[in-house]
Amino acid sequence: MLFLCFSITTLGQTILVTWTGTAKQDKTTYSYIVKINNITRDSIFGTTISKSNEFYSETKFKGIVKGNEYLINETELLKTNYKGTGSVCLMKLNLKRKNDKLEGSFTSSNKEIKACGSGTISLSLVKEKQAIPAPKEATKTVMPEQPSIKKEIEVINPAENKNIEQPVAAPTQINNQRKVEKREIDLLNTFRFAEDSVMIKIYDNGVIDGDVISLIINGTIIFDKVKLTASPLNYALKSINNSQFQIECYADNLGEIPPNTGLITISSATKSSEILFSSDLKKSAAIKVVLNNYP
Repeated sequence: MLFLCFSITTLGQTILVTWTGTAKQDKTTYSYIVKINNITRDSIFGTTISKSNEFYSETKFKGIVKGNEYLINETELLKTNYKGTGSVCLMKLNLKRKNDKLEGSFTSSNKEIKACGSGTISLSLVKEKQAIPAPKEATKTVMPEQPSIKKEIEVINPAENKNIEQPVAAPTQINNQRKVEKREIDLLNTFRFAEDSVMIKIYDNGVIDGDVISLIINGTIIFDKVKLTASPLNYALKSINNSQFQIECYADNLGEIPPNTGLITISSATKSSEILFSSDLKKSAAIKVVLNNYP
């Protein structure tokens, strides 16, 4: 079955084009959505969403547009609620556009899986707009230090500059901060930078499903019970009295589609890294950041 022999695998980006409709295989019909969030010449990139009453999956895709023909390949599974013993099939779509309709067929792009099958796709255009260039970030706009926040953590306040993203404000008071239960720490990676400061951003990856986290740095709650969205949580991490930081994404819920997932980017003046995380009510994903790490 289309999504049941299953072997499938967004950073918050501006959606340029959205197509929505159905994918049909034999007697089974799925709701199917194609979101294009990047167009480069004749190449397109984005996400697809497949769902029914009991099934949900989201994948990353890349494709080519030739005139009115759209060739789309799902390349990576981002999120699914499927818990069966099989894998979720990635799809290869061959579609033709006629006005605001996009129709054609699909086959499996998982060549090693023989039972994925094929079917038809029928979509309608629901959203289309011009790409908006990403705004430049300010280099120096720092809030006055809050008395109760550890000195090595500084949070950028871009409200003074309208050209950069508005972050969620850090708590104004974290004295007597709530106690969080101890959970197993899943250390994903250690990121080392020669600089004494980095910018860290956290997004919900894929579908915005109500994931809520608390961000804990070296044991201090920096963001308390904040919902993840396509717009990032922004904060600047600066080495003053400390150069090593453990950054923990503590799940306060599991969202509509468990587990609690997101994407973290860490950027300095010379390099940028990113990593996906997944936390639940027993385990917290964490990363370590080491600043002033000269070779």
